[in-house]
Amino acid sequence: MKYLKTNLEGKVRNLPHFKGEALLPVFEAVVNSIQAIEERGNLSGGDIEVRVVRASQAMLGDLDESGITGFTITDNGIGFNEANYDSFETSDSIHKQALGGKGVGRFLWLKAFESVEIESVYAADEQRMKRKFTFTTKDGIQEDLHAETTDEVQTVVRLRGFKKEYQRLPSAYKTTAKIAQRIMEHCLSYFISGEAPRVTVLDQDERLVLNEIFAIDIKNNITPETVQLEGHEFSLVHIKLYATHEKMHNAVLCANRRDVKALSLAKSLGTSSQFDDADRRFTYALYVTSAYLDQTVDNYRLDFEIPEDAPLLTEAGVVSMKQIEGAVAGAAKVFLHEFLEKARERKEAIVASYVANENPALRSVPHYCPEVFDEIEPNSSPEKLNEVLYRHKGRAEFAIRKNSDKLLKTQAKSIAEVEGDYQALTAQITVFQKDNLVNYLCDRKRMIALLEKKLELNADGKFPNEDIIHDLIFPRKATTDQLAFEDHNLWIIDECLTFHAFAASDKPLNQTTHSDSDERPDIVAFAEVDEDKVARAVSILEFKKPQRTNFDEDPTRQLYRYLREIKETKKVRLPSGRDLNVGETTRYYCYAICDITPAIHEYAENNGNYARLKGELGYYMYNRTLNAHTEILHFDKIVVDAKRRHKAFFEKLGIG
Repeated sequence: MKYLKTNLEGKVRNLPHFKGEALLPVFEAVVNSIQAIEERGNLSGGDIEVRVVRASQAMLGDLDESGITGFTITDNGIGFNEANYDSFETSDSIHKQALGGKGVGRFLWLKAFESVEIESVYAADEQRMKRKFTFTTKDGIQEDLHAETTDEVQTVVRLRGFKKEYQRLPSAYKTTAKIAQRIMEHCLSYFISGEAPRVTVLDQDERLVLNEIFAIDIKNNITPETVQLEGHEFSLVHIKLYATHEKMHNAVLCANRRDVKALSLAKSLGTSSQFDDADRRFTYALYVTSAYLDQTVDNYRLDFEIPEDAPLLTEAGVVSMKQIEGAVAGAAKVFLHEFLEKARERKEAIVASYVANENPALRSVPHYCPEVFDEIEPNSSPEKLNEVLYRHKGRAEFAIRKNSDKLLKTQAKSIAEVEGDYQALTAQITVFQKDNLVNYLCDRKRMIALLEKKLELNADGKFPNEDIIHDLIFPRKATTDQLAFEDHNLWIIDECLTFHAFAASDKPLNQTTHSDSDERPDIVAFAEVDEDKVARAVSILEFKKPQRTNFDEDPTRQLYRYLREIKETKKVRLPSGRDLNVGETTRYYCYAICDITPAIHEYAENNGNYARLKGELGYYMYNRTLNAHTEILHFDKIVVDAKRRHKAFFEKLGIG
């Protein structure tokens, strides 16, 4: 009989990468040791040591930084007797098939390590034999020794030359504690069943016994149950991990007592944060075992050969991955019900606080989009809350528009048929429109507060220049066509200014009108424009530095000079190239916005036509000749009036 030859280098190269679990070859070696101890029939006296081998320059206490070059796994199992050695030499051996062995584990060693050295003492009849051999991709198996010995039964597997492509991966854990944790998690089924031998991880002077860690941290926090899926029994073990490096809630699908595939439960549970249990916090893990999983695990124990979803026509007894995930998530929710309720309450509290205190415009989103609570954590930051709530608000508004269009196209026989849908949709539209109004008014509230702040002394003990106030009201060098509706705040001065047709800020008159003057009014706004392109109202605004005491001229004179230039030229240049006209009956509104200092008092009173405004925060007069309503307004009056105009709205909408 001729045997099919195997090219070892090609075999190793074609193995799938296991970069999500860089220490998988180490786990395989540990499981081999457990099985060897089982085969010897001495589980209670079984002993496995996993020694971490670090670079020679590694210094004591610097384990996080020193590179790991290999691992040495020692056990007192049955050893490499003739049957086991023959199996090792046979590619895809079925020697351990009954134990779930796939005959490929040793090839995984060479995928991540340069070489493997094995030294094994085993019992053969009345004597003991020692076998030493090396295993490399280049030379295959090279036996160096096979002779009688008086040494104790023991097998040592040295995984040497940790390849950089695996050594540098995040899953190639650097600390002793994390390495020990992952070995235990991979073999947790053995510990849960009480069939694990003593397993110790050694790293320089550090020594961790996995059985002791299991007994202290896990053993008393285990709750088992079983579920049935398509006639197959699945055993579930719920575990509260109070002392773990793992920060994610996972379900772990196992095969042949080894973990194979981790499923994140964060989305199903609606949180990835640890749960609070009295004065301790825990991460949740759910281990799943089943004969069905044993039968369907792939050859490399990296996944399962299970259909993602059950087809319409399928064989009896076939369980899909979707069914397993659903059952697992459902069981987890039931087990964690008490903790999930607490987490939900905490989420609702932080959302309610954020909406009430930071962003009232989003207050209806949690009600109409309760799924937001599945995307936030009990300790989510304001930035995260804002991002999630706005995203769902956008989706809800899109759905409202879509449903509105659908309802309008519905050909109902009577109003009663669509009355329920109509009322529900109307309620949603009303609430979201109210939210939009709240958002708009919140912006205004913030802008009033900002203006008030900008009128105070700065860090240098000086008042800000008028340019800062100017830009807040209407950015300098800009015109209406360059700004979005919400990019200016002329409403602070007068609500009517919000609805202007064209405005220019800090632009020379010879650029915005047909005037030859290069003077630059702070802001000129043209409003009440009908089809005849005549502006029936023109507003001119001039800002002065807060608390300014020296003036080159009377602000009223300055405003009227700008007014006359506009009145005489009669035409305004629009960015489109078309003209806007100024008529004989056009009304003018002139505003000098400043602090009412003694100099301003003197200008106003010398004029003789000004009347004091209520509260003595300004002056008003009407110039009949120019058809100009003129006001000198104190900065404080601007703030006070803006607050007064909005007070009822703020209070009614709960943002006062």
